[in-house]
Amino acid sequence: MKPGKKMLTGILVALAALCALAVFGLGSDVKGILDMRYGIDIRGGVEAIFEPQDLNRKPTEAELQTAREIIETRMDNQNISDREVTVDKNAGYIIVQFPWKSGETNFNPEDAIAELGEMAELTFRDPDGKVLIQGKNVKTAAPETVTNNGIKAYEVALSFDQEGAKLFEDATGNLIGKRMSIYMDNDLISSPTVQTKISGGQAVITGMKDYNEAKSLAEKINAGALPFSLATSNFSTISPALGNNALNIMIYAGIAAFFIICVFMIGFYKLPGVTACITLFMQMIIQMLAISIPQYTLTLPGIAGIILTLGMTVDTNIITSERISDELKKGASIKGAVTYGYKNAFSSVFDGNVTAAIIAAILMALGSGTMLSFGYTLMIGMIVNLFVGIWVSKHLLLSFIENKKFNDMKHFRVRKDIKTIPFYQKKYIFAIISGVITIAGIAGCFTKGIALDTQFTGGAVLSYSVSNEADTEKIQAAVEKETNRPVTVQIKEDNMTGLKRLSVTFAGNAGMSPDEQKAITEAINTTSDKVDAKLSETYVVEPYIGAKALRNAGLAIGLALLFIIVYVWVRFSAISGLPAGITAMIALFHDTMVVFFAFVLFGIPLNDAFVAVVLTIIGYSINDTIVIYDRIRENKKNDSKMSVVDLVNISTSQTLGRSINTSMATAICVVVIMVASMYFQIESIIEFSLPMLFGVITGCYSSICVAGTLWAMWEKKKEK
Repeated sequence: MKPGKKMLTGILVALAALCALAVFGLGSDVKGILDMRYGIDIRGGVEAIFEPQDLNRKPTEAELQTAREIIETRMDNQNISDREVTVDKNAGYIIVQFPWKSGETNFNPEDAIAELGEMAELTFRDPDGKVLIQGKNVKTAAPETVTNNGIKAYEVALSFDQEGAKLFEDATGNLIGKRMSIYMDNDLISSPTVQTKISGGQAVITGMKDYNEAKSLAEKINAGALPFSLATSNFSTISPALGNNALNIMIYAGIAAFFIICVFMIGFYKLPGVTACITLFMQMIIQMLAISIPQYTLTLPGIAGIILTLGMTVDTNIITSERISDELKKGASIKGAVTYGYKNAFSSVFDGNVTAAIIAAILMALGSGTMLSFGYTLMIGMIVNLFVGIWVSKHLLLSFIENKKFNDMKHFRVRKDIKTIPFYQKKYIFAIISGVITIAGIAGCFTKGIALDTQFTGGAVLSYSVSNEADTEKIQAAVEKETNRPVTVQIKEDNMTGLKRLSVTFAGNAGMSPDEQKAITEAINTTSDKVDAKLSETYVVEPYIGAKALRNAGLAIGLALLFIIVYVWVRFSAISGLPAGITAMIALFHDTMVVFFAFVLFGIPLNDAFVAVVLTIIGYSINDTIVIYDRIRENKKNDSKMSVVDLVNISTSQTLGRSINTSMATAICVVVIMVASMYFQIESIIEFSLPMLFGVITGCYSSICVAGTLWAMWEKKKEK
């Protein structure tokens, strides 16, 4: 279909259909964005305490951590990315918090816990009932479809750890022709016949009638790979920490930010700005559907991923609009300017999206919980952006200009003459600015200290019985003022007794002295005459973000940075790719430090929001830098004799408008959300949006003033 009336109608009809799907969904299997699953902070959820069963000793710390990781993996598989899973080593139990399902109406925690599946122990037994292998020795179980002589068969592929591989080899060698039964506690779930001795720790269970049966068995095996059986000893509901209006406030703030961006884009770029707004709206709808349909939990890092992808969608349209302006400046026709504008913009858009997708892919492979949520949201955004931001946007604009009414220069912005700014010559000024920021940040670390949230440090928990009048926001403010420590406050209601408990968690696993507990209790009771808080128990919990998850998050960030260096090295070999990759990495490190200093100087505890902001700024900043590198590559191709200094100065000046406009559009989103959260005192959004604003600013600054000049300095040194 060629651009014109039919294509324009087709795109608008597709957009209307997406809107209808987003609002109404499609039956019970395809849920619209009104039926999204929201995090605990927004909608509340469930807390369950799991204790080992039939264990005549205290569970070891390693066993508790193994059980914790299995529960977290299970929740990842069910797209429950907003959760807190921790252990109490002293008491020997696991505490799990997770949000309600979308559409939940009876809010029964006992029913909700069933979503987590069976907490039974998996065992492999011989025909006499002797336990041969335990579930803890199973690494993974996955359903597979195989084809033999054109006939499909379904099986479950098993992978054992080193100990399990040896036990499985011995067991299969002794049971050839006999059955090896698989049990969940005392319930038989499968009983395959051993065909041959199996070595190497890899095996398959055959004989499933269809893929769903294989999937069901694999899920049961994965679910039962626990070091012991677990049973729920207590469960309760958790109130939302952000208040009932938090979601509505953020929705209204997002709508306001969208309209401000539209006004900016249309006012500055005219008709290309109109197409940008339409494609931005389409991107938002698809992005939300990608979360609501598989019922991914919408988390704070997920919101970060949405902001980044929407910022990159705006950036894609700004890059193409600037390129169209360049072509019109050269005297091209409107249609020719649009065609060549999108063609010339493609390389920088493609490279920017691929580098962000690299981060997303690594996070999805190694991440868990909120990091998996961020990676998924970002990956979907990059895929959609390449389709919507390039193909849909281009054909929408071409369809518009097929109409004579819009095929007029007054509907486009023609670039004015660009003045070349001597960025390279100002390199020492930039070095002083970055140096002052770094010194001030380091000084702030020593004077203010680095605060870690309970997600990283674990915490001391004070549990109170309270009346119905307890206001969590007022209590949190009062306790933080009294203790000068990061505090998390939640209301929990016991499902069995109906009694409400106030849970106050302090970062750090240090206990509380009797005098400190008394002062905190008095501070809570000063918030209202009717609170009547009485301390019932104190205990210490491990970090919500486990050591393995934290290592994986660090590994994911490290690998993402390494892959970006390699990608830039390969893609920008025409301008000495390795120096380009390393200098881009130095700029990213600069941005990461600025975000870190913002958290420290504003006294914001480091938590998963910090990781989310850092990842967002890495993706945002590298995209900014790649646009400049792309223009350097293009200018060098056009004039191979141009000096390194001129290349940097001219290329950075040519892309300066795009860099500033993209940063301004992204900053609008962040500022609107930040102002709304400050006005309505939504603390967790403030702690996310304030450092994000600094990150957006420094991302723009480092791309313009740091990366390019460092690359030029490197190249100049090579010439000597």
